[in-house]
Amino acid sequence: MFKKPLSQIKSFSPLRSSDRRRFQNDAYNAYPTLKEKCSQEGASPLMPDPLLSAKFSTSNNVNGIVHVANNKPLWLKLEGIPPIPTVYTLWEHPEALPMFYTVGPVIQKLIDGADLMIPGVFPGPDGTIPAVEKGDLVAITVRGYSYPLAVGTMALASKDIKVRSGMKGKAIYLIHVYHDALWAMGDKSDPPEMKALSDDEYEEEDEDAHPPKDEAEDLADNVEAQLNVQDTDAPQQQEDEKPKLSAPEVDDVLKEALLQALLFKMTPEKAQTQLPMSASALYTSYILPCRPRGRGSDADIKQSTWKKLQKFLKVMDKAQILKIKDQRGETIMTSVNFSHPSFQGLSPYKTIGTAPTTQSEGNKSPSADNDKKTSASKGPIEIQELYKPQGKGIIPLFEATKHSIDEAYTSQEVRKIITEYIKESELANPRNQRMVRIDALLCDAVLKKTEYRTVDELTREQIMDRLLPQMQACHVITFPGQEPEVRKGEPKPIMVTQEARMGRKTITKVVGLERYNIDVADMCKELTKLCASSATRK
Repeated sequence: MFKKPLSQIKSFSPLRSSDRRRFQNDAYNAYPTLKEKCSQEGASPLMPDPLLSAKFSTSNNVNGIVHVANNKPLWLKLEGIPPIPTVYTLWEHPEALPMFYTVGPVIQKLIDGADLMIPGVFPGPDGTIPAVEKGDLVAITVRGYSYPLAVGTMALASKDIKVRSGMKGKAIYLIHVYHDALWAMGDKSDPPEMKALSDDEYEEEDEDAHPPKDEAEDLADNVEAQLNVQDTDAPQQQEDEKPKLSAPEVDDVLKEALLQALLFKMTPEKAQTQLPMSASALYTSYILPCRPRGRGSDADIKQSTWKKLQKFLKVMDKAQILKIKDQRGETIMTSVNFSHPSFQGLSPYKTIGTAPTTQSEGNKSPSADNDKKTSASKGPIEIQELYKPQGKGIIPLFEATKHSIDEAYTSQEVRKIITEYIKESELANPRNQRMVRIDALLCDAVLKKTEYRTVDELTREQIMDRLLPQMQACHVITFPGQEPEVRKGEPKPIMVTQEARMGRKTITKVVGLERYNIDVADMCKELTKLCASSATRK
């Protein structure tokens, strides 16, 4: 409801004592536990004095009244609903509303404006969900955390919700959530013990909590997978004659490919600079190229018992081989446990990512160079984004940390440099370690001129978000069998779009293959087989 700032809001005026008592009695009647708590000696009042109120309208034409005290919006009043506590009030009185639990990635979806879906509901610490009726007010938080992060009304009675059963539909209509426009009207403080939210202890969201992909996304996944198709030693006809692997055998191949990729392709020495890494990049650039030659070279996650990459990585996470987390709806590998017993005694084998030489140097055919160029376009392509210091505000910051201004750095290296500077300069707020005090160098590097006297602190994430766009972007692209190539600017993506042609007929258009040395004619042939449809080029 408050994803966007309020479209209209009247001026705030203090409530009369009689109106404030009446509103407080309405809240006590709706939440009896608050009356008992606030009636105790020394307890803070539920409705502080002065309590200001103002009428408002949201961007989706919902009218109501907001009540503010101590520079925080504390209560809402909407037609037909009892007084609604904001997250600021619920942090003081977390027991006021029945609590529903979900996981971190779903909270991000709520912040983006979504309602809580049934697959995103998880049992509470006692293994159940609260008994509430349709239309009742409830609070939402993440598993393992006791303070509410959102407020909403039930879309149906809780007795009709079958948790983890595959049931679809909305569970809770969202009204207000931490980090929305209503929260931004206050002092923008974080929930108590916010550090608990950044831990990776919670179990990640089940596959059922994610909506299914549409056909366009499936085709885009096929194209992405096709960009990493490897050459095999045997002709296609012989591959078709090979006996297919069973699902458990595919599981073993993919697990071995993962271990091979982490230990010999990523390596413990390079892991620190390459992590964190998205699950899709791990699969296409590391796991698939490290499948063994011969039997198992065509193993695919869809043929395994896991069926989906996220489930596979969850199993590896539980086995403590690696560590993953869900960040803004995307699975990210954050670390690798190279001391795990699975890596002990592991020896490299011939993979499809390292094609053998079939001809000696002295017996090359005239077309050998062309064949080499063609094969180079069919292997996995590695791209690493870099940032170079530039500008009067950023260069002094790197000079002060004794880092070269002529070199380019990865985002992880930039973050490490900033973290070291914050630590050496003792800029972290001692009361809230998430906040960083802005000194003269950071002021010139990340603040606008209009913010010089208004912004005193920023989080580390905010500093990085402001710093990186001001640095000179470049990237290193490595084609198989070739030396790395440095290019200016950000890597241009391959665009996959759908267009309507002749009524209901649609086509999928792929643009930008050439800049990655991909042979368009070969790609058309592969897509024709992969998608069972026609493919042409312009």
